[in-house]
Amino acid sequence: MIERLYRTLRRPLFGCLSGLLLMLSQPVSGATVFGVVSERSAAEMAAGAERFLAAQPDHRIILRTPEQLANLDNSALDDLVGQADALLMAAVFGEQVGRIERAVGEQAAVREFPILGVNGDRALTVLSRLQGRKPLEGLDATTLNNLMKAPDPGTDLKAHLAELKTRFPEQEPWLEGRALYQGRTPQHLDALLRWLLVQAGEELDVPELPPRSLIRYYRNGEATDNAANLSLQSGPVVALLDLDSGDRPGDRALLDATCAALESRGMQCFAILSRWGGASLEAVRALNETVGPATLSGIVSLQDFIIGGGEGRRQVTEALVRLNVPVIKGLRLASRTTNQWQLSIDGIPSDKVHYKLAMPELQGVSQPMVLATAEPEVIDENTGVALTLTQPVPERVDAVADRLKRWQTLQAKGNADKRVAIIYYNHPPGRQNIGADNLDVPASLYEMLHWLKAEGYETGPLPESPEALTDLLQQRGVSLPDDPRALREMAGDVASMAGRTYRQYLETLPRVVQQEMVHGPLGYLHERLEQAHRLGEKELATGLLSRGIRDLRHLIEHLQHPNRKAALSRLDEYEALWQARLDEGGHSGELDDSRVALADTGIPGLKGWGEAPGQSMVVDDRLIFPGLRFGNIYIGPQPPRGWEVDEELLHANTTFPPTHQYVGFYHWLRDHYQADALVYVGRHSTREFLPRRRAGLTGDDYPDLLGGDLPLIYPYIVDGVGEGIQAKRRALGVMISHLTPPLAATELYDELLELRQLVETWESANEPDSPTRERALKMLREKIQVLDISDDLEQEIAGEMGLSVEEVSLDELSPDLLVHEAGHYVTDMQEHFMPLGLHVFGRDWSTDMVDTMLDSMAGKAGKPEPAWRTDLEASPASERTSFLNALNGRFVAPGQGNDPLRTPAVLPTGRNFHALSDDLIPTRVAWSLAEELVEEARATKVSTSEQSDALVLWASDTVRDEGVMIAFGMKLLGVRPVWNSRGIVKGLERLPAGPGTDTPIRRNVVFTTSGLFRDLYESQLEWLDMASRYALAGAAGSIRSEHPELEEALDQALSVLPVDMRKPGEESLSTNSVAAHWVADARVLLAAGASARDAGAKAAYRVFGTAPGAYGAGVNRLATRTGAWQDREQLGDAYRRRMGHVYGKGSQGEPAHDAFDRQLRSVNHTYLGRASHLYGLLDNDDGFDFQGGLSNAVEHLRGKPPQNRVLQYADPRNPRVDSLQRALQVELRARNLNPQWLAPLMEHGYAGARTMGSDFLDNLWGWQITSPQVLRSSVWDEVNEVYFQDRHGLGLDDFLAEGHNVHVKTHMQAIALLAAKRGFWEADVFTRQALARDFAGNIIDHGLPGSGHTRPDHPLMDWVADQLDPRQREAFESARKGGSADFPPLGAANDDCQTPGNQRASC
Repeated sequence: MIERLYRTLRRPLFGCLSGLLLMLSQPVSGATVFGVVSERSAAEMAAGAERFLAAQPDHRIILRTPEQLANLDNSALDDLVGQADALLMAAVFGEQVGRIERAVGEQAAVREFPILGVNGDRALTVLSRLQGRKPLEGLDATTLNNLMKAPDPGTDLKAHLAELKTRFPEQEPWLEGRALYQGRTPQHLDALLRWLLVQAGEELDVPELPPRSLIRYYRNGEATDNAANLSLQSGPVVALLDLDSGDRPGDRALLDATCAALESRGMQCFAILSRWGGASLEAVRALNETVGPATLSGIVSLQDFIIGGGEGRRQVTEALVRLNVPVIKGLRLASRTTNQWQLSIDGIPSDKVHYKLAMPELQGVSQPMVLATAEPEVIDENTGVALTLTQPVPERVDAVADRLKRWQTLQAKGNADKRVAIIYYNHPPGRQNIGADNLDVPASLYEMLHWLKAEGYETGPLPESPEALTDLLQQRGVSLPDDPRALREMAGDVASMAGRTYRQYLETLPRVVQQEMVHGPLGYLHERLEQAHRLGEKELATGLLSRGIRDLRHLIEHLQHPNRKAALSRLDEYEALWQARLDEGGHSGELDDSRVALADTGIPGLKGWGEAPGQSMVVDDRLIFPGLRFGNIYIGPQPPRGWEVDEELLHANTTFPPTHQYVGFYHWLRDHYQADALVYVGRHSTREFLPRRRAGLTGDDYPDLLGGDLPLIYPYIVDGVGEGIQAKRRALGVMISHLTPPLAATELYDELLELRQLVETWESANEPDSPTRERALKMLREKIQVLDISDDLEQEIAGEMGLSVEEVSLDELSPDLLVHEAGHYVTDMQEHFMPLGLHVFGRDWSTDMVDTMLDSMAGKAGKPEPAWRTDLEASPASERTSFLNALNGRFVAPGQGNDPLRTPAVLPTGRNFHALSDDLIPTRVAWSLAEELVEEARATKVSTSEQSDALVLWASDTVRDEGVMIAFGMKLLGVRPVWNSRGIVKGLERLPAGPGTDTPIRRNVVFTTSGLFRDLYESQLEWLDMASRYALAGAAGSIRSEHPELEEALDQALSVLPVDMRKPGEESLSTNSVAAHWVADARVLLAAGASARDAGAKAAYRVFGTAPGAYGAGVNRLATRTGAWQDREQLGDAYRRRMGHVYGKGSQGEPAHDAFDRQLRSVNHTYLGRASHLYGLLDNDDGFDFQGGLSNAVEHLRGKPPQNRVLQYADPRNPRVDSLQRALQVELRARNLNPQWLAPLMEHGYAGARTMGSDFLDNLWGWQITSPQVLRSSVWDEVNEVYFQDRHGLGLDDFLAEGHNVHVKTHMQAIALLAAKRGFWEADVFTRQALARDFAGNIIDHGLPGSGHTRPDHPLMDWVADQLDPRQREAFESARKGGSADFPPLGAANDDCQTPGNQRASC
C-alpha cells in the first residue's frame, strides 16, 4: 500500500487534475465524506482514503487542505460542504478557520449530518455534531482541556480511552472518532472514514484497532516500541526528536539521510517518534536512559511549536537543561520546493516564523536549519487533496551533521587543545571604537582570557591588566582602512593571507557569491537569473528580473551623473535581452556584453568590490587580519564593511556583500587558524546583518557561508533582544545574556539643580505677592535663559494648549504656568534612568551596584522583591558558567530578554534569550497603552484629513513593549485587533469614526519599518496593510457614489481583504483620511496613464521599508562618512532610496519609491516609540537613522520638516508624548552632560571614553544633520565646555588626553569641528581656533584615529589646516599624509612586540 501511495503521489499534477474533474462530474450513488485536513496530515489521510475506497468503491472521499480552500471563493467552499454526508476537520489552524466555521455553521443550521473536528482550532472542534447532538457545545475551557489532554506516557491507551468515556459519557462518540484519527496509520484512518459514514447512517464494518504507541523509536529504517531494540553502542549519539508521524511517507527520508550523515561522522543516530504533548515530554525526560550505553551529544528537534505542548513547556525545558547538550532546530519546509527556497528572498515564509522559530526558541531550541523541502505538489486522484511530500536537502543535511560534530568535538576535546576565536566590535573602524553596547570590552576580554587559562586552555603569558591588553589591541587589534600608513606598519605583525590563496578559495564559493562580490548587485542579479533559468523556474526568474530592474532603475534615475541617460538606455537593453532569454533561450553572450556595458557607465552602486583581493585592508596583495594570539586563543576585530573604499556606495539603494577581506578573514579563522568555536563579544556583530534571507538560510547566504559549521557563542546585552534574535536565526548564535550596567535615577546638577530649587522656593512661598516669590520668579526667568530652554518650554506649552509656537511667549505667560512648566521640565529629567559606567562580562557587582539597581527596579514607591537580589547577585556567575559551559559543547538554558527594570524575570542573566511570538502581538496590554498615547497625541494637535502621520517600527522595542507602536498605528486608523481566548490576534475590527466617537478622524498612517522588524515580524506588516485597507473600506460607499470612475481601482485596492472586510462603509472623506489620500493619489496615477488596477493598488500602499535582505535606512552610514556628502538633502535622498520598498498582503519589498514619496509629502507628524529605561535617542544610531532620516526626507519633499514626536512609555504607568526637541534636550542634560553619567565612565578608562564618543557624540551629530531644527548651537557650546573644558571639574579634559583615550578625543573634536564648519555650531573664532589647534596637535603627536571624519583626504582636514600657524600646519600636513622623518609618530605601547620574528604569546 505504501508503494502504491508513493506512486500516486508522484503522478503529474495536470494529469491528476483532469482525472479529478472527471471524478467530480460523475454521479455517485454512495455517500460522501468531505474532509479539511492539514497539509501535514494530507498524505496520511490520502493513504487511509485509498484503503477505504479499495474496499468501498461506491462511496466518495473529498479532501482539501486549508491552502486549497484559500484559492476557492465562498460559493465553491459552500458547495463542498453541501455535498458532505459526513464532515471531518482535522488539525486545521490558520486564516481559513473563520471561513470554514461560517460554511459549516450555515449547513448545520439547515440539515442534519455528522461533523467531527479534532486536533485543530477549537472554534472548529466545538462544531462537532454526532448522533444528533453537539457533544462539545457549552463546555468551558477547563473541561475541554481535561477532555483533550493527552495520556501520560506508559498509560494503557485502551484503558485510558475507556476511563475518558466513563468521565465524559456525553462526549463518548467524539472520543471514539478522535481515537481513530490519532492512530494515524492507513488502517486507523480507513476505520475513521468508515466510522464517519456509520454516523451518517451507512452500514459499514468498523474494525476495532489497537491504539498506536505514544512513543516509538526509529533506526535503520525500522520503528520499534522498545528502546532496547535500537542496539546503540558506547560512543556519542544524536537523537532526532520528531512527532509520531515522522516515519510516514515523505518524512522518513529525512530521518534516514540525517542519521546516515551523522553515522558517517562517527556519531550514532536514532529518531524518537512521539505524540504531541505529554509523550514528547516523557521522551525527553527519558533520553539518557533511552540511549543506554551511548553518550548523548546532541538533539535535533523536528517538532514545531512547543515540545511537550503548552502544558509541558517548562518541564521539557527543565529536562533539556538536565540533558545539557545542544538542541538544534531542524526545519521541514513543506511549503516550498528546493528551487523555490533557494531562489526565495526570505528563506522561511512569514506565516511560518512564529511556530518554526519563535516558539521553539522559548525552550532553548535554536540554530535553525532547513533540512528538507517540498517536492512539487501533486493532486491525489482519489480525494483531490493536494499532497506535498518533503525531501532532504543533501547539502543542508551534511551541514547540520558537521555542526553537530563540531559541538561534539567541544565536548570531547581537552581544553588545552581547543582553539577559540574571540571577535569584538570595531565598526565603524578606527582606534576610537573598540567596544560594544554598555560593555567594557577590554576588561571583558581580559576576564575571559583568565577564565580560559584557569580552565586549562593554552593561553601562554597573558597581559597583566586590562590596560595592558588595550595597549596590544591598539597596536595590532584594530581595523584601519582609513589610515594606510598605520595599516602597512601593522601588516608584518598580524595574520594575513596571500591574494593568490584567497582567490583559490573564492573560486570554491557558490557562483552567485563570486559574481556579487566582484561585480556587485548587477553581478548578483545576473547570476541569480541564470540560476533560475537553469532550474527551469521561469515564473520565479521573471519576478526576480522585475524586482531587480526596478531597483536599479530607481538608483540610476535619482543620481546626478553624466552617464545617467546612457545607463538607463543600457538597462532597458539588458532587461529586454533577459526577457528574451527567459522566453526563448539563447542570448547568453549578448547579455554578458550588455551587463559589462551597463557597469562601465560608472554609476555608483552597480559594481562590486572588483577582482580579489580588492582594496579594503590590503597591503601588497595580502589581506590583513588584525588581532592577537594568546596560545590557542585568538582575539581580533570584526572586519570593516568596506564603505571607506568607495563612499559613493553609501548613496545606492542596493545591498552590498562583505568585502574580500571580510570573507577571507572567516576563511582564515576556519581553515587556517582552525578554530573550534567562535565567540562574539557584545552587541553586535555585522555578520548577522549581511544581505539576504531572514532565516532558514541557504549555502549562499553570507552569515551561513562565513561561519560555516563553527559553533557561535555570543555574550549579548539582555535588553538587546531584537538584534539578538537576528543573530540566533541568521548567524546561528547561542546567546548568553549579560547584565546592563546598574541603572540609577537621574540626579540634578548645576543650573538644573538651581532651577528645581527656584521652583520649590516659588511654590513654598505663603503669600501670592510676596517678595520671595517675585525674586524667585525673576531668577527663574534668568535661569531659563542661561539654560537656553525657552524654545523647549514654549513648544511644549503650545502643544498642550493646541496653539502654534508663534502664539506662545514665556514673557507673557502667567507665573503659575511658567513655574509649572519649568518644574515639569526638571521632573521629566529626574524620571530618566541612566547607566552608571559599563558592565564587565562575568564580573561580580559590588554591593553598592546591586543596591542601586534594586532601588531602580523597585521604583519610588516600591520595595525590591527578595528574589530580585538573589537573581541579580547570581547573574555574573551565571554568565561565566554559561560561557564556559557553551565552550564545552553544552546547553545554554533559555530565558527572557528585556529591560530589567520593566521585566525582572530576565534575571539571572547568562541565558539564551528569546522573544515574544509575533502571533500574540499586539497584546491587549499594548493596545491599552496605545489608546492612552493616541488620546494624548490627539489632544496636542489639530487634525485634518489632508495630513498624515508616519510611524517608525523597530523590532527591539516591539520585543520590549509587546507591540505598542503597532497598536498605536492601528488606533490612529480606527482599527482594533481581535484576540482569541489564548491572546492570539485572529482578526481586525473597524471602530466607528466621525464626530462624537473615539475616532473623530481616521488618520492616514504611513508605516516605516526597519529590516530587523521585517525579518522578525513580517506578519505584522501584513496586518498593518490590511488594517489600512480596512480603514479605506470604511468610506468605500462614499467613494463609489462620489467618484464612480474609481470603482475598478477601489476593487483592486480592497481585493487583498477577506470578503467580509470589504463591506463598504459610508464615511465621508473628511472623516476618513485614508480614503481621502487614496482618492487623491488614485486620480493622479490615472491621469498619468496608469491602469485602474495599478492605480488602485499603488494608491493603497502604506507600509514601507528597506529591500529584502537589506538593513538600516543608510543615514547612519553617511553620518560617519561626512566626506561622502555635502548637502543635507542627500541624506533624505539616501533614506528614500533605501526605504522605498512596499510590504503587506501580497507585497514583499518590491520597489515602490514613487508611492513612498507621495505618502511622505503629506506627513505632518512622525512618531518613534521608546520602551527602554536603558536606551534613549542619543546612545545608538537607530533613532536618527530612521526618525531623523524620515524627518529629513519629509522636509525636502514638503519644504518644511514635520513635527517629530517621541512616545515615552518605558514606565507603562506614566506614558507621555514628547516633542523630539524636548526628548533630545532632556536626555542630553539628564545623561550625556551630567557628571553622574560621566564620572563612572571615567573609571573604565578607554572603554568609558569610547562610550562618550561612539555612544553619544556620534549620535548627537546624526540628529544634528538630519533634524537641525531640534538642536541649537548652544548644545555644541555645552559639549565643548563639558568635554573639552572640564566644566564639572572631573578632570575630563585630561582623561580624554590620556593614553589611547586620545584617539576618542581626536574623533570627538573632529565632530565638533564639523559642526562648526557646516554652520550648526556658531562658535566664536577663538574657541574654533583653539579646538582646531588641539585637534591638529593630537594628530601630530598620536596619529590619525582612523575614523571616517579624519581620513587624510577629508575636506575637514583642509579646513583645519587653514586655521593653523605655518609650523603646526606643516607638521599637521605631514602627519595626516603618513608622517615623515621630521615628525615621526609616537611608538606604540609594548614596542618590543613589533620586532620581526618575536614569537612571545603575549604578542
